[in-house]
Amino acid sequence: MLRKLMTAMALLVGLVLAGTSVAAESGGDHARYAEGTHYKVLDTQGNVAEPGKVEVREFFSYICPHCYALEPLVDDWLENKPENVDYVRTPVTFLRNAEPLARAYYVAEVLDMVGEVHKPIFDAIHKHREPLFTPTALADFFAKYGVDKDEFNQLYGSFGVSTKLRQGDALARDHEIRGVPSFVVNGKYLVLREGLKSNAEMFDVIDYLVAKESK
Repeated sequence: MLRKLMTAMALLVGLVLAGTSVAAESGGDHARYAEGTHYKVLDTQGNVAEPGKVEVREFFSYICPHCYALEPLVDDWLENKPENVDYVRTPVTFLRNAEPLARAYYVAEVLDMVGEVHKPIFDAIHKHREPLFTPTALADFFAKYGVDKDEFNQLYGSFGVSTKLRQGDALARDHEIRGVPSFVVNGKYLVLREGLKSNAEMFDVIDYLVAKESK
């Protein structure tokens, strides 16, 4: 009787361990990434730019050296991102000298040339130490890429660009953005950078949240 009981207990322990192993393999992220430590659920959840896709929104500033250092990782992640992900950038204005560059980003967006000037703007500021902090300096910079200075200045102060700026500021407030770079997934989850060990782990958390929203 005792032998049968011990055999049954051994089988039970084996099943528990097997279940634990499967859980670790299929849902290990649940143990690794926890709400309140690695990400938070936002009190004010926003609409996404492209319904039907999982949005990953990066809040950044060209002024920010951490944003500049992160760019290679962003590029690598974008090359392999899931097809159902819509990646959106929002420049913040709460840093010193950030607003002119935020306007420049939206000018590039209107002209459909973000891909052409995004990295060069970062390089100009952080690598070449160019003070691109005024409309004049930015108009000169965009002229190198074939944009007429009058056209740049008109767009820079336009109602459309000013509206995008206000909308970006509102998103930053609603999403509780206190510093950059910061990431919000699907308008619901703010990645908590202070709880992460590295920038690489930040993208692991983003992947986890994207998978969570894709179910």
